[in-house]
Amino acid sequence: MRSKPQPLIVELEQIHHCTSIEVCDKLKDIKMKWVATTASDGKTVTNLFEIETEQLKKIVKHLREHRDVKEVKIVTQGPRKSFITFRQNKHIATAPYLAKTGTLWINPTWTEAGADYVTMLAPNYKSLKQFIDLVSEHGYQIKIKSKRYLDQKETVSLDTFRTSGFTQLKSASELLTDRQMEVFDLACRYGYYEEPKKISIEELAAKLGISESTCAELLRKAERKLLPILSDILRIIR
Repeated sequence: MRSKPQPLIVELEQIHHCTSIEVCDKLKDIKMKWVATTASDGKTVTNLFEIETEQLKKIVKHLREHRDVKEVKIVTQGPRKSFITFRQNKHIATAPYLAKTGTLWINPTWTEAGADYVTMLAPNYKSLKQFIDLVSEHGYQIKIKSKRYLDQKETVSLDTFRTSGFTQLKSASELLTDRQMEVFDLACRYGYYEEPKKISIEELAAKLGISESTCAELLRKAERKLLPILSDILRIIR
C-alpha cells in the first residue's frame, strides 16, 4: 500500500521580477514584509506590506513611479516601522502559482538585498516541484535553503501554532521596542546565534553604529521578553 504523501515546510530564496525586490535593491537597508493580499480583480492585486525603514517617503515615491504599480496608500506610519498597501499588475504576482499548486506562504515573507525570503507549506513534494517548475518558466530563480517533512502529529501542531503560537509571537513582537527588534533581527540574520557565531557582538554593534555595551543590553532585553514565550510555544507544538 502506497504511503500518503507527506506535507513539508520549505525555506526558499527567490529572485524574480518583483516590485518590492526592485525597491529594496535601489534604496538599501530596507526590509519589506508581505503581510496579506487584501484585494484582487482580473488585472490587479493589492497587498499589505510592513516596511522597516526611515525612508518611507522614498519607498512610496519609487513605488508610485514603478511601471507595474497602480496605487499606493500609507496605512500607518511610524519612525521606523510602517504599513502600506499597493495595487500592482497581477501578472507579476506569485499568488496565482500558489493557488494552482496548492502551496502557500507561511507569512510574513520578507524582501531584502535583491531577493525574497519565504517559508512555504506544501502538501507534498510533487506540489513543491510543480510550483518551482511553474515559476521558473516565468523567470524566477529559486533556491531551496532547507526543507523538512511533517508527520501527522506535526501537521496538527502546525494548525495549533497558526492560532495559539502565532498569536503569542505577535504579542511578543509588540513587547519589543523598535530598537530592540532591529538589533535582535540583525543578530539573527547575520548569524550571531549560530554555532560557531558568524558575527561578534563588536561587529554587530559597529553595523548598528552603537556601543558594544548598548548592543549587548538591547539583545538581553529582547531575549528576556521572547524566550519565555518561545518556551510556551514549544510546549504547544511538541
